[in-house]
Amino acid sequence: MSEAKTMETTELLSDLFMEILSWIPAKALLKLRCVCKCWYSITTDLIFVQLHLQKQQLLPEVASILIFHRHFIDDRSLLSRLDVVNAPWVEKHVAVWHNRPMLVVSPPCHGLFCLYHIFMEFDVCLYNPTTRKSFSLPQNFTSVNIYLSDFCVGYHPVSRQYKVIHTFGTRLTSLAMEALTVGGSTWRKVEVSSAIAMRALLNRGRPSASGTMYWLAHKNVLEEIILSLDLDTERLTEVPFPDIKHRHQRGNNSLIEMEGTIHLAIHWFVEVDWMDIWMLQESGVHRVWIHRFHLHMCALPTGVGQVERVLHPPMPLLINQGKILISDCRRLVYYDLPSKGLQHEVVFDACDYFFAFVIVESLVSF
Repeated sequence: MSEAKTMETTELLSDLFMEILSWIPAKALLKLRCVCKCWYSITTDLIFVQLHLQKQQLLPEVASILIFHRHFIDDRSLLSRLDVVNAPWVEKHVAVWHNRPMLVVSPPCHGLFCLYHIFMEFDVCLYNPTTRKSFSLPQNFTSVNIYLSDFCVGYHPVSRQYKVIHTFGTRLTSLAMEALTVGGSTWRKVEVSSAIAMRALLNRGRPSASGTMYWLAHKNVLEEIILSLDLDTERLTEVPFPDIKHRHQRGNNSLIEMEGTIHLAIHWFVEVDWMDIWMLQESGVHRVWIHRFHLHMCALPTGVGQVERVLHPPMPLLINQGKILISDCRRLVYYDLPSKGLQHEVVFDACDYFFAFVIVESLVSF
């Protein structure tokens, strides 16, 4: 065989081998890295890491459910992965942070999330629970006298850049923002109009697959608005709420990312057993809200009143095979979508409150 033919065959086998490896779960690949130098080289290559992420995002059944607890009594924070093979699901500890009861985790992006202290008492970092590797971010913020800090990470598919957005308040304004391109060393101020700067955020940023970050914010005592930040242009705009009948009725509003798109869930104050969910359809600068689900919430556990559900509203997490997973009053409940939630199954029950999120396990690191 000629040298050219040999090289062509070698490249073909290499591409085929990468394609096969890209469908293997990240946890298994971490073990395969130890087999030989060749496999380690392939699975740590940035091109392969991105290929692997793309393939894993096509497999919703491989998504992991993580829960984050704060234990104030024994002064620690705990991150666990749920074994979702059989109900009831079982916790398996991923990480324990001692003397860190005030840790905060951001909503995830590509298997990464921001990990930081609520009072900024130590470095902010990006953390990958699959590889268990962290990456500290620079602390040269653009403002001083910062309070109520929140961090979130997102990815823009065109620029192919990961960015961390820092939202905070100062003595002069309720809302300020700055951005950091991951791998860079300098934070940049994000332009916030004077009208928006006087509004307080109600949730941590939610990234969408389109490369936009979303927040809920107060407009006035009775109304809320949705803010969006394009991670490429770093331009902040306001997104109108969906056209809701009986808009005067109030409820707990929540923004979540499911199936790569942003959803708005409203748990009504008057009809406390019902939740409505809208999906934001993005097409360039055009955004349209589409009503997707009208769900009946299951009965609360014995000894738990409706006030608790109002104070800690249900939070949708995942849509999979005709069911939707919702975090509700220290439980995770699978609701059947065709029956509008009338059929359900409690798959996880905890003793205290937790923050649940869905991640695609990845090899992304910095």
